[in-house]
Amino acid sequence: MIHLKTLLFIVSIGFSIVGHAQELMAYKLDIQLNEISGLEQLNETTLVAINDSGNEAELHLIDLQGKPIKKVFVKNATNVDWEDLARDDNYLYIGDIGNNQNKRKDLCVYKVKIADVLSKKEVAAQKISFNYSDQKEFPPSKNEQNFDAEGMIVYKESIYIFSKNRTEPWTGISNVYTLPKQAGSYTAKKYSELYVGEQGWWQDAITGADIFNDQLYVLTYNRVFCLNIADLDRKPSFTQEFKRMTQKESIVVLDKNTFFIADEVKRFMGGGNLYKIEK
Repeated sequence: MIHLKTLLFIVSIGFSIVGHAQELMAYKLDIQLNEISGLEQLNETTLVAINDSGNEAELHLIDLQGKPIKKVFVKNATNVDWEDLARDDNYLYIGDIGNNQNKRKDLCVYKVKIADVLSKKEVAAQKISFNYSDQKEFPPSKNEQNFDAEGMIVYKESIYIFSKNRTEPWTGISNVYTLPKQAGSYTAKKYSELYVGEQGWWQDAITGADIFNDQLYVLTYNRVFCLNIADLDRKPSFTQEFKRMTQKESIVVLDKNTFFIADEVKRFMGGGNLYKIEK
């Protein structure tokens, strides 16, 4: 089992730049995406976004400035708590993996054809149901509550899910699980433990993930950091801290130098923006 200990990073008042990163632009998102929880790229000009729990089973297509293009309804699917998006060459994967209270027994990933998402207003989903191999109680005791998740990627033939730690006392560990990409019912295998930090939930809980050319991008509320997926025992190759704390839960990488992050709208915290950032 791989055990990763990342460097600890302190939240800064200003925009702390590591690796010469800079925010290029901030675009205001439509009110329909006030609870945005996942982002993915469909083609060179189109992103797709989702909202989290309590919202419709819909995909929101937007352009690279965050402007709405269309909505696509996902048939035979329910948005219990959609939290992240991932893709391979042909399919988009929708992670219904939110589990705030650590007691869900209906976790799943929906799989839809990208070509259908681009061309239709309704799409049919295949369902990948799963449970965690090491969860025995629903919910478990507070010191074992590490079965919520908001980060998901697809890499080669597997889906990788990154837990959002909710343990008391705080351990700073995100459990990483793998699933097959094919429809069916599975037990998610624990692949690794990712040590994010000891600063607590608001700084070191994973809220999103993406991958580009074997580079894993991990999002928390206060930063994004990058690791080579084949070298998870090494320190991050890149880290970007944010100038202020908002509920950032979505990330998509466009190329080796550019990525987008989005945040939910929260009273007193602000948010509701799509940020373009360059390394």
